[in-house]
Amino acid sequence: MTIDDPYATAAELGLMQGFPPPRDLRVTRSTALLTPPYNRWAYLNMRLLYPSAPVRAAAEPIALERRIDDLDGVAVPRPDGNGTAGLGDYLRETYGDALVVVHEGRVIHERYANGMHADHPHQMMSVTKSFCGLLALLAIEDGRMDESDAVVAHVPELADSSAFADATVGQVLDMTNSMAFTEDYADPLSGIRRYGAVLGWTDPVPGIRYEDNLPDYLATLERDDAEPHGRTFHYQTPKTDVLNWITNRVEGRSFRETLHDRLWSRLGTDGETYVLLDRNATLVAGGGLNATPENLARFAAMMTADGVFAGEQVVPSGVIRKIAAGGDIAAFDRGPDSDDVVHRRGEWSYRAQWWVRHTPGREAFMAIGINGQWIHLDPARRIAIVKQSSQPVSKDEYLNGFDLNAFDAIAAHVSSR
Repeated sequence: MTIDDPYATAAELGLMQGFPPPRDLRVTRSTALLTPPYNRWAYLNMRLLYPSAPVRAAAEPIALERRIDDLDGVAVPRPDGNGTAGLGDYLRETYGDALVVVHEGRVIHERYANGMHADHPHQMMSVTKSFCGLLALLAIEDGRMDESDAVVAHVPELADSSAFADATVGQVLDMTNSMAFTEDYADPLSGIRRYGAVLGWTDPVPGIRYEDNLPDYLATLERDDAEPHGRTFHYQTPKTDVLNWITNRVEGRSFRETLHDRLWSRLGTDGETYVLLDRNATLVAGGGLNATPENLARFAAMMTADGVFAGEQVVPSGVIRKIAAGGDIAAFDRGPDSDDVVHRRGEWSYRAQWWVRHTPGREAFMAIGINGQWIHLDPARRIAIVKQSSQPVSKDEYLNGFDLNAFDAIAAHVSSR
């Protein structure tokens, strides 16, 4: 593969072209998730590589209204101080595949690249977590469970796992239960890479014995002896799969069934949505959702309209306010995710699997996934932004800062008119 453009698309690179494609241009399970540039093709085609299950669309689609604006006046500051970028350059320089801006329920701007279009599903990584958190809050709102409940009251199979045996639902919901687990994608011996190998998504390390399914793996997770439950926010993906296990139990149905019944069926969704599975058909709530920009825009429009879509109250306004109010800022600041370029100390919290920014004048809550997946929600200004990307690294302060600068610039431009 010899191409000098660092931002080249899958087509420009020639990935998966030919019958068969040349060996160095083939995307495999070993290279799809975490190996650039192969993820430029993979994130648009995950179901071709991994087992998945569909989420049904609505019986009757509801079209989003459009009032298109080119947003030519938006200048996005580069995080290194090296000038600004227009939206086209910003999208290319952040390996963007889709950018959709919704204002007052209407799509006012959309850009697509790398083979994406409004109705093409895209891997959303940990944006999945925020949907899982919302579904858990809806179950709590219905009285099916309570944040003070013990995890094992709903999932007794975790009684031998010290990470969950004496934790509460609320602690898992907000990721403040204590757990010994590292979320380092670059380290093949980290917790998250073991998790990926258990799922069958990444290659196992020779000589290490892995559990052969997700539930068995979750039951092995141990507490971090240095931390009590409830004191510190620590972002760790398996916590979401435990939350999903609890919600499935109290709902009596799966994540994808609840997602359809509670949200997709009422948002007039169409086209394809699917969720990735482990090797044993267990749905992966920690990062398996693949959704189209159009359906995510419908969802975002609802979330910035106090839970109302097409005249129907889809999500109770109190649930949205609970997320937007955020979580424990002190617990966030005690954890390893605070005080970087993006998450400035005292300005962020985490609530119900959503990242919440409390910066005065820039308050928002957002679903974030590695490699550049975002749903950025600003209810006060009724602005929502969906961004899908295939960035070459899982986490990058420069790229994350560039994305937040873009969202702030877009929101300021739109709200000033």
